[in-house]
Amino acid sequence: MAIHLGGAVLVGLVPLTWPVRLGLWGMIGFSLHHCVRVHSRRRAPPAVVAMEFDAEDACAVQLAGEEAWRPCRITSRFVHPWLVLASLRLNGRRRPMGLVIAVDAVPTEAFRRLRVRLKRRSAEA
Repeated sequence: MAIHLGGAVLVGLVPLTWPVRLGLWGMIGFSLHHCVRVHSRRRAPPAVVAMEFDAEDACAVQLAGEEAWRPCRITSRFVHPWLVLASLRLNGRRRPMGLVIAVDAVPTEAFRRLRVRLKRRSAEA
């Protein structure tokens, strides 16, 4: 949210013609809308709606609008008591996906188990 707001302020401060300025504000607004749909509301097609680990610590995710579970690999992670940020690489996809999970977005016990598992994986790596 802060990055989008900062971009909108910068577009307002830079001397540009009005059509260019309006076009840039429109693109920033579309980007904000897309980010909210993917990361906050989890309604857009590339949004991760469920995540599970098996006994061997292999990860699988379920995307919005899909019933199948897709195997993935966690390429990077940031674990904080209030927030988990992860970068997931799905099989068959070129670019990694970002996953943001806040402490109040999931049940407390599930969030605690996710944090412990991700910390254990980063300690082993």
